[in-house]
Amino acid sequence: MADEFSRFHPLVQIVFFCFVMGITIFQMQIILALISFLSAAVYQIYLKRWRGLVYLGIIFCAMIPAALINPLFSHRGTTRLFYLFTGNAVTWEAIVYGFVAAIIIGAVMLWFVAIHEIVTADKLIAVLGNMFPHITVLLLMIFRFIPKIAAFQKKVKEADKALQADPKRFSEKIKRQSRIISITTTWALENSIDTADSMRARGFGCGKRSFYHNNFFSPRDVVVFVWIMVLSLLVIWQIAVGNTISYYYPVIRIKGHIFIYIIYGFLCMTPLIVDLWEEIRWHRLKSKI
Repeated sequence: MADEFSRFHPLVQIVFFCFVMGITIFQMQIILALISFLSAAVYQIYLKRWRGLVYLGIIFCAMIPAALINPLFSHRGTTRLFYLFTGNAVTWEAIVYGFVAAIIIGAVMLWFVAIHEIVTADKLIAVLGNMFPHITVLLLMIFRFIPKIAAFQKKVKEADKALQADPKRFSEKIKRQSRIISITTTWALENSIDTADSMRARGFGCGKRSFYHNNFFSPRDVVVFVWIMVLSLLVIWQIAVGNTISYYYPVIRIKGHIFIYIIYGFLCMTPLIVDLWEEIRWHRLKSKI
């Protein structure tokens, strides 16, 4: 469905995702991790409806092993719950730490899905094209090349199925998959050489490149940009001075303040707040017609 946040200036979107992802990744405070995960999950459902629920199910499946691995291999902590057949203790602290790590992994995956949905290739060019032209071109080529490889491999697989029946032996399946990978790799190398020759023929790297974009800062972009910067810096400042932190070993100790949780919640819910505000504004304008 239509998302109003996706219509903002690309710089606003990139700054938002950088701060939210950075705070989510570089801290282990359980409440902040939960806020980030729940905000990303709600935003994903808002963007994709039932497909968002499917993504959530897939991400939950990826989070379960991440949560179970830590208590199986880490035996630190003072609260022993039971012992494994190996004689190692499973502690409450290790379980909670694995749970928090799984939440952070899930939140990062959900935010990456939102980035893929909101920040398109032309937006990256608009923001990074003049500052980092070579890096921008490299990223765009990667984003363009990966789907092309996947689509070509699918075509090769379908053509191979049409020519030969499905193999029954495991060794034959391995040979078939190796043949498909070999054909795809050969095509990818030839395609990359053709792309390089085409770029050289068009004068790439000979002079300063220019980038066209029709994105301009509006007053609402400035307001949301300042909103994101202020909230992000407040949260980072509180984390830096040690007012919002969690310890899991040897005992669990959670330190934080409801004020910081509210600020971080508002930061993570910024896209939804923007969408809700625009929807209310639209209904008010419709009522005046």
